[in-house]
Amino acid sequence: MTVTNNAVIGVALGYIEANPDEMDLLRSLVVLALHGPAITARSTQPAHVTCRAAVVSPDWRVLEVMNGAASTWQLPGGHVEAHASSLLGAALEHATRHAGVEANMVIPGGIMPFDVDATIVEAVPVLGEPQHVHYDVTYLLHVEDRGLAVPDEGPNRIRWVDPGQIAGRLGVKLRAASHQSRLVP
Repeated sequence: MTVTNNAVIGVALGYIEANPDEMDLLRSLVVLALHGPAITARSTQPAHVTCRAAVVSPDWRVLEVMNGAASTWQLPGGHVEAHASSLLGAALEHATRHAGVEANMVIPGGIMPFDVDATIVEAVPVLGEPQHVHYDVTYLLHVEDRGLAVPDEGPNRIRWVDPGQIAGRLGVKLRAASHQSRLVP
């Protein structure tokens, strides 16, 4: 079962309701999903949906994985596979595949995304991919501890960083949530 355009629209509208100041960012996504082919398919142009997992520990450290192809640290994530039944499920799958996070050991921060961002992806002529946009849907996932069974070397390197090291609006949201969690008794 694949994530339908209607499911993506439902997630986008729920996100807009919780984050009305980000409506302009998601307007194009909703229009593309209403009128276009499968918005979660990697081949859909000029944009498609991808998913990421912002995995946080009790002390609010954020999990990053090494992207070997780009040699950069980033949140576990990627394209939505055809068999994914939800965007949250796709984010969980990426956390499992890229970082060894067991799906039954996390507590999602909610059924709505924690953040949605639009990222321009440069063309990759070798793969026949033109420049396009990824609508990165990020879900917040809480884990009990940082003891994941993934080695800190080889293809699946991981590290835990302070939320202040996460760039952009997502980093601002993670820092705010971190501070808020420390205020709650």
